[in-house]
Amino acid sequence: MEVIKEVGLPAVITLIPLQEKSCDGYRWEEACRILDENGADVIGLNCGRGPDTMLPILEKIRKKTNCYIAGLPVPYRTTREQPCFFDLKMPGQKSAFPVGLDPFLLTRFEMADFAVKARDIGINYMGACCGAGPHHIRAMAEALGRIVPASKYSPDMKLHPIMGSEDPVKRYCFAP
Repeated sequence: MEVIKEVGLPAVITLIPLQEKSCDGYRWEEACRILDENGADVIGLNCGRGPDTMLPILEKIRKKTNCYIAGLPVPYRTTREQPCFFDLKMPGQKSAFPVGLDPFLLTRFEMADFAVKARDIGINYMGACCGAGPHHIRAMAEALGRIVPASKYSPDMKLHPIMGSEDPVKRYCFAP
C-alpha cells in the first residue's frame, strides 16, 4: 500500500480469506481496519470463499472500517465445513478443486442475491472471482438496478413459449 500511495495511485487491496486469520495472525476485520487507518482507498476480500462464507466476514469488516469495502467471492457453494472452494469435496473423492467444481457452481440468481445482500450491509465494490461467467456479473449488476450493455442478452421470460404468458391457453397450447 505504501508503494501504491507513493506513486499517487488509489490503493485497492483485497485479501484472500483461506483461513480464519491472515498468515500474520490478524482476523480479517482487524487486517482491514489497519489498512483503512493507514490510508487504503478500498479494502476487502477477493477469491477463496463463496458468498455464504464471505458475507459474514464482510459484515465484520464493514463494522470496523470507513473506506470502500470490496467483496468478490467465487461463485461456488462453500459451507462452514468447507469454507473455501479449495476445500470442496465430492463424496468419495479427495477434492473437487480445480476441475470438479461444476456441482458446486452457483446460479446467476444466487450471485444476484449476494450482490443485494452485500449492498445492504454496506459493501460498495463488488464483483466475482474464479469460475464466474459473464451471466453472473450481469445478474449482479441488474439486481442492483443497473442496465449494462450485455443486459440485452438477459432472458426475457415473457417470450418463453411455456412460461411467458399468464393466459393458460397460450402457455400450454402455444396458441398465437
